Amino acid sequence: MNRTETYRRDDTERARMAKDAETMLGNSLATILAVAAGALAVIGLLVGFEIIGTDRPFENGLLWLASAITTGLCANVFRREHHILDEDEVRRREYVASRTTR
Repeated sequence: MNRTETYRRDDTERARMAKDAETMLGNSLATILAVAAGALAVIGLLVGFEIIGTDRPFENGLLWLASAITTGLCANVFRREHHILDEDEVRRREYVASRTTR
């Protein structure tokens, strides 16, 4: 193995580690946002049914529930984002698979 191949391998390993870290970060944010959406929904229900007293329970409950829905949608976006494959990544995987099956 020459020096160029060593650097190329190091770059692909760094790229893979960066992609793994990005995936972990996206999943962590999605989990945090999903828990927050659940908490916001519970608060919205409690406010809406006047268990937590406010001056305008219906409007305030809707506000909390709308926040819960928005947060849940954000969690869904973070969870699905890393499943989108890059065309270069697909070509690289196909190339590696074709080389290993020979």
